[in-house]
Amino acid sequence: MRRSVIRSVLVGLVAVLLSAFPAAWIALAEQPQAQAQQQAQQAGSTELDARDREFLFTIRFANLWEIPMGDLAAERGNSDKVKEVGRVISADHTKLNVDIEEMAQRFGVDLPSSPTSKQKQWMEEITAASGDEFDRVFANRLRAAHGSVFGLVAEVRAGTRNDEIRTFAQAANDIVMRHMTILEGTGHVMPTGLFSEASARTLDNPENQLGGGDLALTGIIGVLALGATLGLVRTFSSHGAAER
Repeated sequence: MRRSVIRSVLVGLVAVLLSAFPAAWIALAEQPQAQAQQQAQQAGSTELDARDREFLFTIRFANLWEIPMGDLAAERGNSDKVKEVGRVISADHTKLNVDIEEMAQRFGVDLPSSPTSKQKQWMEEITAASGDEFDRVFANRLRAAHGSVFGLVAEVRAGTRNDEIRTFAQAANDIVMRHMTILEGTGHVMPTGLFSEASARTLDNPENQLGGGDLALTGIIGVLALGATLGLVRTFSSHGAAER
């Protein structure tokens, strides 16, 4: 009888702890694996991961359509401001294109050679416009495009293990920020163009993982639970001895 009661108490406490603090126990179990993965990533810092490659492809796609649209704006812009913005965008993306081709060659990455179908639609839309409408479409399409890649560029800058990618991401980050600012400065960007597709939070992001403080709290909870279990076991044991 006494052993049955003790087993019931132990099973109950384990069930309560697992249901109350599942994330903490999972974190404790996965901590050694996470450390091993981090060490492996640091050791292979010269390699490109999936996010690094996505970053190179994204910048390449941007270059393929923004360089010709920048040139077109420099030629056909209805205002001097838009013409100047076009020249800046074309020059900056031309420099990015040279850098990214050199980097792709070093890392053995095959870059795309033409814009995406969506980007081609934007190019057709801009090309078909004229006068003040050209300025408006150009400014809004390019501002929206820069906003959509800004989150990825910042994420790569903050999280890449590759030093060359980090340096390139920093340069790209500065350029994207500058282009968003000068496009907004044309006075043609509508509020709907002021957006940025922030990256979704995932379990891979540091802010979604339990830190050292969380793990320490888990340890304290475990010690308290163990102490409570031992106390209950001793209580039942003393009651059993008294009954005999």
